[in-house]
Amino acid sequence: MLKTLKARLFVLSILVIAPCYLFIYLSFDYSRNIVINDVLATAQRVSYQAATAQQDQITMVENFLREMVVLPALQNPQSSQCRDFVRQVTQLDERYINVGVPNAFGILTCNGVALAKPIDVSDRLYIKNALTLNKFTSSGIQQDRATDKLTINFAYPVHDQKTLRVIGAGVVVVSLEWWQTLLSRLQLPEGSVAYVLDGSGQVVAQFPRGNLSQVPRDFNETVYSKDGIRRVYSRHKVYDLGSDVQLSFVTGISVDNSLKLVEGKHRYIFIAFTLTVILILLLFRLFVLNTILRPLNKLADLTSQLGRKELILAPDSTGVKEMDFLQDRFVEMSDRKSKAESQIIKQTLTDGLTGIANRTAFSQALSEHLHYADNKVNRLAVILVDLDDFKEINDTLGHEAGDEVLRTLANRLHGSSEYCRLISRPGGDEFMLLVDHNELTEAEVAELCNSILKLIKRPICLPHNEVVVSASIGIAHYPEDGHDVESLMSAADQAMYYAKECGRDTVRRFNWELRRSLMTKIEIIKDLRKAIENEEFFLLYQPIVNTAGQVVKFEALIRWQHPTKGIIPPDGFIPFAEQSRQIIEIGEWVIRTTQKDWEVLQQKYGEQIQVSVNVSPLQLSYLKTDTLVNSAGLLTAPVASSKRPDHNGLVIEITENLLMDLDENTQKALLQFREQGVQVALDDFGTGYSSLAYIMNYDIDYLKIDKSFVQKLGEDLSAGSLCEAIISMSHTLGIAVIAEGVETEAQATQLKQFGCDFLQGYLFSRPIPLEDALKFQ
Repeated sequence: MLKTLKARLFVLSILVIAPCYLFIYLSFDYSRNIVINDVLATAQRVSYQAATAQQDQITMVENFLREMVVLPALQNPQSSQCRDFVRQVTQLDERYINVGVPNAFGILTCNGVALAKPIDVSDRLYIKNALTLNKFTSSGIQQDRATDKLTINFAYPVHDQKTLRVIGAGVVVVSLEWWQTLLSRLQLPEGSVAYVLDGSGQVVAQFPRGNLSQVPRDFNETVYSKDGIRRVYSRHKVYDLGSDVQLSFVTGISVDNSLKLVEGKHRYIFIAFTLTVILILLLFRLFVLNTILRPLNKLADLTSQLGRKELILAPDSTGVKEMDFLQDRFVEMSDRKSKAESQIIKQTLTDGLTGIANRTAFSQALSEHLHYADNKVNRLAVILVDLDDFKEINDTLGHEAGDEVLRTLANRLHGSSEYCRLISRPGGDEFMLLVDHNELTEAEVAELCNSILKLIKRPICLPHNEVVVSASIGIAHYPEDGHDVESLMSAADQAMYYAKECGRDTVRRFNWELRRSLMTKIEIIKDLRKAIENEEFFLLYQPIVNTAGQVVKFEALIRWQHPTKGIIPPDGFIPFAEQSRQIIEIGEWVIRTTQKDWEVLQQKYGEQIQVSVNVSPLQLSYLKTDTLVNSAGLLTAPVASSKRPDHNGLVIEITENLLMDLDENTQKALLQFREQGVQVALDDFGTGYSSLAYIMNYDIDYLKIDKSFVQKLGEDLSAGSLCEAIISMSHTLGIAVIAEGVETEAQATQLKQFGCDFLQGYLFSRPIPLEDALKFQ
């Protein structure tokens, strides 16, 4: 009986103890897998971060090259300006060990690192692709010829800004030493290793240097390395612009310490449990189960919470020292992770220079306020402040002084109004303010902006200077000017540019006419790019007669036959052409076409016939390039068919305002006209502020009296006196006079009485095509 009872007790004990030991084993295996999975997640995250850094590097380099290749310094890769520029650019980023610009034939002379002689890189596939395929390319890992280091090179085609043909390639060279630095900064756990592999799987960088472990064949599982450390390896591949593997990032995180901790803890639990079962198998069964299972479950919960990126609060003590230690570590890891994420978010939303919000933070805040405003029918205003001529401060006093000015203005703007909900610096020399003005009228918002102008103009004391800056301010209101973030910020931007055009140091509110004007301008500029290629421009010629009524000159006038808008007069597209600098190419076409037509006009009127051509200031100041010649050189060049090699029959017409605002290149062009015998007419005389000294200095041949004075003859006595005085003054200086806008016989008769030399206007003829000009008179 006793034996039977003992046997039953023994069997019962076995039945009770066996599941408990099995549970302990399964708990240990579960915890071990959790540790391994957590370490694997860490390895995968690190590999992903490294790969993301590489991908971000590629994106950053592409954006950097895209912005760099349109700069004027790169338009001539053989120039010293190009070399000086790339040497400065090379120093902007520690990852860029070299920046260069091979020309269209793959010859590298413009280089950030000094070259003993030009280097032929035309055999580099990525250079060929950039030049021929006209796209952003990368090299993969290679031995850079200019620096003799292992690098990854990137190239972007450089286009001529006028013809858009490829004239070279901007190249950025990134050393693999930067990846070694990146691996060192990842703060991997002790005993961890990391590798960077090239496309063929060869190790090109490793952390730490000289470690004995090797890249395993298997990933995402525990591997025993040669150095005796158990690690979990993860791999992340980065593909190039095609579909080939460019780099692979392999991270091996040590699991020894974590597993030893779990093993030691479970060993302690096993021994304690065994002793407890032997001593008080029946009486303390519930206590033992609670002591083991509850800490393990809590530890599993903490592990799951950490894996789900949840905030872990300090749990109650388990009564087991080791378990409490692990719990504390989980809480500590959660706290550190939460602080790191908060810091990253703060840095993402803060301007590093001034400490105020950046563009991203402003956009988020505006979006939130718009949502609230939609629900509550609130009114908002977006105010954009752009400093006037801030570049001069950086150029004259240095960027440190410019930074101090920006910090000072940010402090002044902070708290400038109780209605201002946020102040941000979106970049450069701009500030944006978000104003909740439910209780303010639009006039009061404008007054607030005027007070901001005064606040900005207060002197700023720098260590060795005192500066005063002004600003242009644009205002956009919700809901009148837009209903979303993008439209409101765009409206404020357009209003600010309108303030710039109105003389700066002023405030302007957005209106829809601004947007319509901007869209019209953008559309015209876009259509102008193809107007010459599609032969949409044509010339008309208006006769200029002498006092006897004989045609002695013509004025060439450009017109645009738009495919959808019809005839567009010059004042409808010339200002936009000048702003976009397309006037240079258009002006060259006008000059060449006029020269050809003048050769035809000679056959009818003789070689003494002249044709006037209106010239823009940009044409005279523009320097010669590979594709376009300077207009001054084109005008002074002789026409092959002319009987007089030094004469091409053209008269250059410039405006009175241009004469008063000459830059160095324009002055040289006018002096070149005088030296080459090309005659110059001063157009629209009387509307500007020319002095006699300017007229005499540049040997003006003709003055053209503005039509606004001519058309008042007979109606306004002062107009007649003014015209007579202009003619008399001009003759005293040896300058002939042309009267524009003559429409009546009375006007013509009076001008002849004043001694005017030439007449032009509808009385004689409107502007007419070349074929009609050949039949005229």
